[in-house]
Amino acid sequence: MTQILNLISTKEITMLKDIDRTIKINKAGKFQHFYIPNMEIMGILKFIAKLDSDSVYIVIPLITMFAKDNDPHIILSKQILVSSNSSAKLIHEYLDSKLDRAIIDFGACNLEGSNYFQLIFKFKKSNLWFHKLTRLTSNQYKFN
Repeated sequence: MTQILNLISTKEITMLKDIDRTIKINKAGKFQHFYIPNMEIMGILKFIAKLDSDSVYIVIPLITMFAKDNDPHIILSKQILVSSNSSAKLIHEYLDSKLDRAIIDFGACNLEGSNYFQLIFKFKKSNLWFHKLTRLTSNQYKFN
């Protein structure tokens, strides 16, 4: 499991949709919210620091004005996977590019240069089940 946690959103963003079908992901549970003012990298670092070291989390990144998650919002990306080993810099750069795209596509000019929007991580802890994998060595797996 440690090897998997070291790969999740460390060198490239790990999307939930891209997980191999041999790994089952338990998506049950209630979402929580973590607020990051102005999409600051320090806020992303604080979020990652609060994660359990042996868990994977599903994150839906939202942008909203004035930290009101019930008001209209923009979903910046499909669900991504994050662990305590994930790169805050990588996540920040990825979401920054998505925000730039939203500004261009939707004319969200109020966000450009603004200092009052919120990045919200709508997240929940998830479990990975490797029910179709049998470990051969530390780096090899056999499919059943």
